[in-house]
Amino acid sequence: MAKKEKYDELAKRFLELVGGKENISYFTHCVTRLRVNVKDKGLVKVDEIEAIQNVVATQWSGEQLQIIIGNEVGLAYNCVCEVTGLSREEAVDEQLDDIKPVKNWSFAGILNLFLETISSVIAPFIPAIVGCGLTQGILYSAQMFGWIDATSATYNFLYTCANTAFYFLPILCAFAAGKRFGCNPYLAATLGAFLIHPTIVGMAGETIKLFGLIPITFSNYTSSLIPAILCVYFMSWVEKGLKKIVPSMIDIIVTPLLSLLLASVAGFVLLAPLGGFVGSFVANGMMWLYDKFGLVGGMIISAIYPFILATGMQVAFSPFTVMNLSTLGYDYIYPMTAASNAAMGACALYVYIKARNKNVKALGLSTGITGLIGVTEPVLFGLVLKYKKVLWAVMIGGGVGGAIMGLFTVEYYSFGFVPFGTIMLAFGPTFAYYMTGVVAAMVVSVLALHMMKFED
Repeated sequence: MAKKEKYDELAKRFLELVGGKENISYFTHCVTRLRVNVKDKGLVKVDEIEAIQNVVATQWSGEQLQIIIGNEVGLAYNCVCEVTGLSREEAVDEQLDDIKPVKNWSFAGILNLFLETISSVIAPFIPAIVGCGLTQGILYSAQMFGWIDATSATYNFLYTCANTAFYFLPILCAFAAGKRFGCNPYLAATLGAFLIHPTIVGMAGETIKLFGLIPITFSNYTSSLIPAILCVYFMSWVEKGLKKIVPSMIDIIVTPLLSLLLASVAGFVLLAPLGGFVGSFVANGMMWLYDKFGLVGGMIISAIYPFILATGMQVAFSPFTVMNLSTLGYDYIYPMTAASNAAMGACALYVYIKARNKNVKALGLSTGITGLIGVTEPVLFGLVLKYKKVLWAVMIGGGVGGAIMGLFTVEYYSFGFVPFGTIMLAFGPTFAYYMTGVVAAMVVSVLALHMMKFED
């Protein structure tokens, strides 16, 4: 009960500070933030929200206000819902119901829309990837320590379980894309399943002429993302167009038939090959850069990661992480972010030791621990972006750790919480280098902060 009372003030003043219930179009939360989509940003009293106790900070992402709470965000969310009467169900948001028109045709506007779309498609099925990824990590560790025989039936069973989400990724992706683009998600999932049907996979590399006219070259789209997204995006337009012209009495028959048929043909003729090419081009391009400039690339990404995290641009890494995991069997981006997270957590604990203000000390201890586990928004907005010396120390320490990660091409085996929350996912041939990078980031950042003579 005492924990719940921490968010009483926020709950009681919530509607007043966000412009009233009528100004809210969507209300949910993630791991650390309350997320409120509002209709008029001008009605939101950001300064007063930030002044409320136990609110770490706020941030805008488009029309969405993100109120950063920390690892008790679920408690705060429930408290707000109870007091305000807002529904805990998944809210209907007009911004997610349909495909958003591009209002800003600048590069930044288009990039923002692309990242938001990709993030909203990937986010729902990340738990499936995490579950399978953790199973892979545990299985790999057990094999490495000699606890299980890689030729045994038990190993084969567990490996199949661990690989399922990655193999059937196009189905998961297509279903999520169907919901995102406003078409029938079950038709979308069927389209995704068609991409990896055993018959189609078995014909990979073959070319046929559909109806004797349309050339189709088949490929293996298992574990792919972009082909499914493009195909479902096309099908969403077909379905919506058909619903406008097909009489309601035959809609249930005609619309699914033509939507699936047209999307399948367009998908295999053009969209899926295009998506496969784009995915391979980007992934291969990133691997080339990483292979050629691993040390410098790792250093730069880790050093600037606090800014990437602050602007929400970390979602841009998700598609590449998924592609890396599905094609390479490991990811090389997570270790670089682990170095930055380690530097933030270590600096927060140093602040706890050095600070004189009780509130700052408490913030340093709590955010330092959660930062090392892998939940970094509280330490980022609570300390790193508030104190320039802490920010510089994190960038220096993170850069050193990231350079080590890049130099030795450190591997991480699934989505997780870095550096220590899901450390078993780093168990492998490069684990020693992973720990070296993490420890170096922590030590260097603390030394840098000490040399800059931090004072709260």
